[in-house]
Parts: sequence; structure tokens; C-alpha cells
Amino acid sequence: MAGKKWRKDVSSDPRSFRRPQGSRPPAKAILIVTEGELTEPTYFEVLRRKLSLPTVEVAILPKGCGDPKRLADYAVEEARKRREVFKSGKLGNAKAAKFDELWIVFDTDIPVEHRRYADGVAFAESKGVKLAHSTPCFEYWLLLHKTYTTAPMPKCADVIPRLTAAIGEKYEKDANASKALIPPLVDDFALARVNAAKVRQHHSSAGTIAPANPSTEVDQLVDALAPPLEELKNRKQAKRTRLSP
Repeated sequence: MAGKKWRKDVSSDPRSFRRPQGSRPPAKAILIVTEGELTEPTYFEVLRRKLSLPTVEVAILPKGCGDPKRLADYAVEEARKRREVFKSGKLGNAKAAKFDELWIVFDTDIPVEHRRYADGVAFAESKGVKLAHSTPCFEYWLLLHKTYTTAPMPKCADVIPRLTAAIGEKYEKDANASKALIPPLVDDFALARVNAAKVRQHHSSAGTIAPANPSTEVDQLVDALAPPLEELKNRKQAKRTRLSP
């Protein structure tokens, strides 16, 4: 099945990258390819709006099947198409001429033999595609927005009860639930970054074979999208100062 694009109000005008001298560096144009059709696109759309990231786009490949190679192939092809459309002169001003970074977001709870996973990772890296996997699933990344845990969770079904308890209401995978539950979670993405890094250090110290259960690399994608935490703090402080009487 062909992938589909999440294009809701995404503006990636290369001209908007120009900023006054001395201001923040121009934002990178980043394409995120995800196999999830609801939770992941909703999460990154909310984060994109929260951090004012007009140069971020999300594409969906529903039949990604947890295969890094398939997702990386799609990302590379999307990047090629974007360059071709730009060369043809048919690209609208609201789109970046090319992507600076390609990322794939996928779960590892879908049965994929280890060799196939390892080969897929190697292929993606050879194409310059960056990976943001979650083991067993993206919901583990969401759980880290509320709590730190390295308790083994073989399947996504093992994550859901923990996530439900953490957010204080039933977590469900549907469009309406995602729109209601994701925005409050995104507010805590800074904590999720810290927790994900701690989990990675835990597995590194233990010598766990990748993909470690549980684990996630979505924080590394968020690091590419979001300013450093110190800059976020400075922005909030500056905003409070402007609003104070």
C-alpha cells in the first residue's frame, strides 16, 4: 500500500529559514516517516505546533511492518521526489526544496527476525536515514513522559496498562483518543528525553543486545527537532519577562 502524507497546515518555505543576524540558526527541514497512522503523527504534529517547527513534515507508511529497510526506502524515495518537484519548478513556496534530515519511526513488537532488523538498520544508516525505534512500541516513549521504568514489556499490550495508570485515564488507540490524550503528554516531553537517556544508559551498562526491551530512540529525534533544554528554559523565562508588568 502506498504511503500517505500528513500535510495538515505544514509550512516549509525555504525563504522562512532566513533570520536576522544574531538570531537562532535556520531550522532544518526534516521528514519523519512513521508506520503508525494515529498516535505517532498526532504526537509529532502537536510537538511541531508547540515548538513552532514549520519545516517539519510527517509521512505515513501504514505497511511498514517494523522493517527499517522498508521505511528507509520510502523516506529516501520521498526525498528524491521532493528534489524532482523542486527542479521542475512545481514546488509551492510552502514546501522546503529538500530535506536536511530523514527519520524513520517504528516499533519492534512486530515479529521481525533479528538478522532482518540488523540488516534494515545497516541499510538505513548507509542511506543516511536516522532511526527512532521504540521497543516494544511508541507507547513506551509516551510512558516515559510520566515515569521512568526498565521493567520488561514483551508486547505493546504490556505497556498500555502502565500508560493508563500513569496518565490517570484509559489509553486507547483511536483518532479521538489520540487528539485528547497526546497534547497533555507532549507538555512533558522534556522529562521523557531525560528518562529515555537514562534507559539507554541502563541497557548500555548491562550490555543488552539491541533492540533492548524496553527502550526507545525517539528522544534522539526530539533532540533534532527541539532546541536544547536550556534554550527552552531561556525562552520561557524571556516570555514571562515580556508579560510581566
